[in-house]
Amino acid sequence: MTQNFKNKLGEGGFATVYKGKLRSGPDVAIKMLGKSNKANNGQDFMSEVATIGRIHHFNVVHLVGFCVEGTKRALIYEFMSRGSLDKYIFSKEENKSLSYRKIYEIALGAARGITYLHHGCEMQILHFDIKPHNILLDENFTP
Repeated sequence: MTQNFKNKLGEGGFATVYKGKLRSGPDVAIKMLGKSNKANNGQDFMSEVATIGRIHHFNVVHLVGFCVEGTKRALIYEFMSRGSLDKYIFSKEENKSLSYRKIYEIALGAARGITYLHHGCEMQILHFDIKPHNILLDENFTP
Protein backbone atom coordinates (compact mmCIF):
# COMPACT_ATOMS: atom_id res chain seq x y z
CA MET A 1 0.00 0.00 0.00
CA THR A 2 2.74 2.51 0.91
CA GLN A 3 5.64 0.95 -1.03
CA ASN A 4 7.56 0.75 2.23
CA PHE A 5 6.85 4.42 3.06
CA LYS A 6 9.23 5.71 0.39
CA ASN A 7 6.98 8.42 -1.10
CA LYS A 8 6.70 11.04 1.65
CA LEU A 9 4.33 13.89 0.80
CA GLY A 10 4.82 16.00 3.90
CA GLU A 11 5.37 16.19 7.61
CA GLY A 12 3.78 18.17 10.41
CA GLY A 13 3.96 18.36 14.17
CA PHE A 14 1.66 15.39 14.74
CA ALA A 15 1.93 13.27 11.60
CA THR A 16 3.80 12.30 8.46
CA VAL A 17 1.89 11.85 5.19
CA TYR A 18 2.83 9.31 2.52
CA LYS A 19 1.42 8.52 -0.89
CA GLY A 20 -0.01 5.03 -1.20
CA LYS A 21 -2.18 2.96 -3.48
CA LEU A 22 -5.18 0.85 -2.57
CA ARG A 23 -5.40 -2.68 -3.96
CA SER A 24 -8.57 -1.56 -5.73
CA GLY A 25 -6.53 1.00 -7.68
CA PRO A 26 -6.86 4.59 -6.47
CA ASP A 27 -3.99 6.57 -4.99
CA VAL A 28 -4.42 7.67 -1.38
CA ALA A 29 -2.69 9.86 1.19
CA ILE A 30 -1.75 7.95 4.34
CA LYS A 31 -1.39 10.13 7.42
CA MET A 32 0.74 8.29 9.99
CA LEU A 33 0.02 9.83 13.37
CA GLY A 34 2.58 10.04 16.15
CA LYS A 35 2.55 7.12 18.57
CA SER A 36 -0.37 7.31 20.94
CA ASN A 37 -0.28 6.78 24.65
CA LYS A 38 -2.42 3.84 25.66
CA ALA A 39 -4.10 5.73 28.50
CA ASN A 40 -7.53 5.63 26.88
CA ASN A 41 -7.04 2.53 24.71
CA GLY A 42 -7.30 4.53 21.46
CA GLN A 43 -10.75 5.90 22.26
CA ASP A 44 -9.75 9.45 21.26
CA PHE A 45 -8.53 8.16 17.89
CA MET A 46 -11.70 6.14 17.25
CA SER A 47 -13.83 9.12 18.27
CA GLU A 48 -11.91 11.28 15.79
CA VAL A 49 -12.33 8.67 13.04
CA ALA A 50 -16.08 8.54 13.71
CA THR A 51 -16.31 12.35 13.48
CA ILE A 52 -14.16 12.66 10.35
CA GLY A 53 -16.01 9.76 8.75
CA ARG A 54 -19.29 11.68 8.94
CA ILE A 55 -17.94 14.61 6.93
CA HIS A 56 -19.24 14.52 3.37
CA HIS A 57 -18.71 17.64 1.30
CA PHE A 58 -17.32 18.21 -2.18
CA ASN A 59 -14.74 20.70 -0.87
CA VAL A 60 -13.50 18.68 2.11
CA VAL A 61 -11.02 15.83 1.60
CA HIS A 62 -12.67 12.44 2.20
CA LEU A 63 -11.54 9.89 4.75
CA VAL A 64 -11.23 6.55 2.93
CA GLY A 65 -10.25 4.42 5.92
CA PHE A 66 -8.06 4.04 8.97
CA CYS A 67 -5.67 1.56 10.54
CA VAL A 68 -4.69 0.79 14.13
CA GLU A 69 -1.81 -1.55 14.90
CA GLY A 70 -0.54 -1.49 18.46
CA THR A 71 0.42 2.13 19.16
CA LYS A 72 0.52 3.01 15.44
CA ARG A 73 -2.39 4.96 14.00
CA ALA A 74 -3.07 5.91 10.37
CA LEU A 75 -5.79 7.86 8.58
CA ILE A 76 -6.25 7.14 4.88
CA TYR A 77 -7.56 9.99 2.73
CA GLU A 78 -8.33 10.47 -0.94
CA PHE A 79 -5.20 11.63 -2.77
CA MET A 80 -5.24 15.27 -3.88
CA SER A 81 -2.93 15.18 -6.90
CA ARG A 82 -2.13 18.91 -7.15
CA GLY A 83 -0.93 19.07 -3.55
CA SER A 84 -1.31 22.13 -1.37
CA LEU A 85 -2.27 25.62 -2.48
CA ASP A 86 0.88 27.20 -1.02
CA LYS A 87 3.10 25.72 -3.73
CA TYR A 88 1.11 27.65 -6.34
CA ILE A 89 0.52 31.01 -4.68
CA PHE A 90 4.04 31.36 -3.29
CA SER A 91 5.85 29.96 -6.34
CA LYS A 92 8.01 32.12 -8.56
CA GLU A 93 7.78 29.54 -11.37
CA GLU A 94 5.71 30.65 -14.35
CA ASN A 95 4.15 27.21 -14.89
CA LYS A 96 2.76 27.16 -11.34
CA SER A 97 0.96 30.50 -11.51
CA LEU A 98 -2.83 30.47 -11.37
CA SER A 99 -5.25 32.72 -13.20
CA TYR A 100 -7.36 35.13 -11.18
CA ARG A 101 -10.41 33.08 -12.15
CA LYS A 102 -8.84 29.88 -10.79
CA ILE A 103 -7.78 31.65 -7.57
CA TYR A 104 -11.37 32.88 -7.16
CA GLU A 105 -12.74 29.34 -7.69
CA ILE A 106 -10.28 27.91 -5.15
CA ALA A 107 -11.15 30.60 -2.59
CA LEU A 108 -14.86 29.98 -3.11
CA GLY A 109 -14.41 26.21 -2.76
CA ALA A 110 -12.36 26.60 0.42
CA ALA A 111 -14.99 28.96 1.86
CA ARG A 112 -17.75 26.46 1.04
CA GLY A 113 -15.82 23.68 2.76
CA ILE A 114 -15.25 25.80 5.88
CA THR A 115 -18.90 26.89 5.94
CA TYR A 116 -19.94 23.24 5.80
CA LEU A 117 -17.63 22.33 8.71
CA HIS A 118 -18.89 25.25 10.80
CA HIS A 119 -22.59 25.08 9.99
CA GLY A 120 -23.51 22.20 7.70
CA CYS A 121 -22.49 18.96 9.34
CA GLU A 122 -24.05 17.25 12.36
CA MET A 123 -21.25 18.36 14.65
CA GLN A 124 -19.64 21.79 14.36
CA ILE A 125 -15.99 21.32 13.43
CA LEU A 126 -13.46 24.13 13.83
CA HIS A 127 -10.14 23.62 12.03
CA PHE A 128 -8.03 26.30 13.79
CA ASP A 129 -5.24 26.11 11.19
CA ILE A 130 -6.62 27.33 7.86
CA LYS A 131 -3.68 28.32 5.66
CA PRO A 132 -2.58 27.68 2.05
CA HIS A 133 -0.46 24.70 3.15
CA ASN A 134 -3.61 22.98 4.47
CA ILE A 135 -5.80 23.63 1.42
CA LEU A 136 -5.36 20.60 -0.84
CA LEU A 137 -6.22 20.58 -4.54
CA ASP A 138 -7.38 17.77 -6.81
CA GLU A 139 -6.45 17.34 -10.49
CA ASN A 140 -8.90 20.13 -11.43
CA PHE A 141 -7.55 22.49 -8.74
CA THR A 142 -10.73 21.98 -6.71
CA PRO A 143 -10.11 22.22 -2.97
